[in-house]
Amino acid sequence: MANNFPLSREKVRSILSDDVHISPITNEKLDYFRNAIRNAYPDYRRKFGERALNPQIFAENIIKRHNHTIKLYSISYQQNYYKNDQHIKQIIDDFINAENAKQDPEHTFTRDAYIDPLILKFENLIDSRYQKLKAFDIAKIKDPQLTLYNLTVRYFQELVSGIMLLEREFYNDAFIVWRSLLETTVTLLILYNNANLVGKFNERRNIALMRVKVLGTSRQAQKDKAKETKQQLGFKGVPDYIAERYGWAGELIKSREYSLRTLLEIINMVDLYPHYAFASLFVHEYLISPEDLRLEIDFEKYLLTLYFKLYEAVRVNINDFTNDLDAVKKLEQGVRKEVNNFKAQFNDFSARIQTT
Repeated sequence: MANNFPLSREKVRSILSDDVHISPITNEKLDYFRNAIRNAYPDYRRKFGERALNPQIFAENIIKRHNHTIKLYSISYQQNYYKNDQHIKQIIDDFINAENAKQDPEHTFTRDAYIDPLILKFENLIDSRYQKLKAFDIAKIKDPQLTLYNLTVRYFQELVSGIMLLEREFYNDAFIVWRSLLETTVTLLILYNNANLVGKFNERRNIALMRVKVLGTSRQAQKDKAKETKQQLGFKGVPDYIAERYGWAGELIKSREYSLRTLLEIINMVDLYPHYAFASLFVHEYLISPEDLRLEIDFEKYLLTLYFKLYEAVRVNINDFTNDLDAVKKLEQGVRKEVNNFKAQFNDFSARIQTT
C-alpha cells in the first residue's frame, strides 16, 4: 500500500504553506512529508477500515495540520523541522487520535477537521467525567446532595460550551463563558463546603422566578422575601438585587463588600479576580479582540489555562458523583503538564493585568 500511495511532490507542494523566506520548499522537504504519510497510511487504513479517508484526503489533512501549527514555532525550528522524524510523527498521531474521537457517537464534543492536541486532551478528560456524572442515579439522593448534583451538571454544561468555543477559536465568546463558569464554580465550591446553605441558595431561585413573574405571588410576598434576604446579609441598607445575589451566603461574608471578589476570598481563589475583571472587556461588547490589545501571550493557551484552573478547583468534589478520580489521573496529568509548561507566561501576564 505504501509504495502505491499516489502522493506526488507536486501534490504536497500545492498544499504546503511554509514561509519560503524562512524555509524554502525543497525536494528533501517534500519527500519528508511523502514518505512519512505513505508509511503511516497502511496502519491508519487497517485501524479505521471502511471509515478511513482515502489516501489523498488523509495526506491533505496531515499537511494542513502541519500548516496550522508550524507558525507557532521558532524560526530555527521552522528552518529544520523536516530533519526531525518526530515532528511529522506527532502530527500524524494527533490526527489519528482526533479521527478516532470523531467516531464515538457518545462523545460530548463535535469535531472539527483540526483540533489542537492540548484542547483534545482536555476534551477527552471532560468527556470522561461528564459521562460518569450523567450516569449517576439521582433517585438515590435528595437535598442538599441533589442541588449539588444539579449545580455540578450546570458546571459541566458551561465547561463544555466554553471549550467547544475555544476549539473553534471563538476566543471572545470562550472568555465570556469562562467568566460565567467562574461564578458557577464559586457557588459550587461554597455549597460543597457549606451544605447547610443549600436551602437558602434554592430560595434565591424562587425569589428570582417571583421577580420575573414566572412564579405567581403578591407584591407583599415579594417585599417580604426581599427583606428576608437582607436579613441574611445582616445589613438592610443594600439594594434588593444585591441581597438577592449574595443573601444566601450572608453568614460567610464578614464585611459589607458584596461582590464576587468577596466570595472568591472565601474559597481562596481571589487570584482569579483580575482575569474576571479583564473578561469584562469582552462581556460588555466593545468589539475588542486579542489583536486590538496586542497581547504578548498565546491567547488560546491563556484561556485554556483559566478553564483548567476551574477544573482543578472542583476535580475532587465532583468525585462524589463520578467516583473516577483514580481512573482519570493519566488524562489529568497530560493536560496539567502542558498547563504547567505555560505557567511562567501566564503568571507574567496575570501580574500585568492586575496593575492595569
